[in-house]
Amino acid sequence: MRVWVTRDEPEDGPLSTALRARGLTPVLEPVIERRLVCDPAQAIGSLSRNDWLVLTSPFAIEAVRSCDAARMPRVAVVGEPSARLARSHGLHVELVSPDGHGAGLFTELRTQVASGTVCYPRSARVSTPKAWRDVELRSPVLYDNFVRTYDRTIVGHVDVVAVASPSAVQVVGPVKLPFASIGRVTSAAIRRLGCEVWTEADPPSFEALAEAIADQAGPSRHQRA
Repeated sequence: MRVWVTRDEPEDGPLSTALRARGLTPVLEPVIERRLVCDPAQAIGSLSRNDWLVLTSPFAIEAVRSCDAARMPRVAVVGEPSARLARSHGLHVELVSPDGHGAGLFTELRTQVASGTVCYPRSARVSTPKAWRDVELRSPVLYDNFVRTYDRTIVGHVDVVAVASPSAVQVVGPVKLPFASIGRVTSAAIRRLGCEVWTEADPPSFEALAEAIADQAGPSRHQRA
C-alpha cells in the first residue's frame, strides 16, 4: 500500500520510517513547508536549568538541538516518541504529556510548576496558552507553516493520504482518498471538509499512525506496492 506523506519530512523521517517498518510504502509529497522565523538560541538562551522548555513537535525539538544541551532547562514533550527524540539530542526530558496532547501537557505542568519560567517556542498557528500564578510564561513564535506547491497528480498514485495537522488537511482539500489522521484535532478538520476519517492514531504519534494504517489496510496493504 502506498501512503501519501503530506508532512514536511526527509526520506528517513519519523512517519516514513514507521510506515516502512510495517510493510507500507511512503510517498513523500509535502503540502506544508515549515520555516524557522526566529533564532532558537535567542528564544531560549536566557533560561536556567531550573526553568522549563515545552516542545510540542519534532520540528521544535530538532530546531533547538544546536543549542548547548549542557545549559538546557528541564524539557516537557507531548509523547514518548518525542521524548526519545529529545533525549537522543541530549535534552533533559522530565515530563511527558499524560494524554499525548499539548493541552494535557500544560494541565500537568500547572500541577508541577509553582514558580520560575516556562518557555513554549511554538508554531505561529498555535495560540499562546494561559499563564498561571507565580510562573512567567514565554511563548515566542519559533516557526511557521507555509503552503507548498505540490504535484496534485499524486492523488492518482497513492492509496491513502496521511495527515498530521489541520493545516495539511486544509491544503489537501476534499480528495477521493481515504484519510488517515494523527489524532482528534486533525480528524475534526477532515470532517469539516465533509470527508470521513478512515483511521485515526491512538495515541497521537507517527508510530501509532503507521500502525493504524497497517491495521486498517489488513491483507490489502500490498495494493500498488
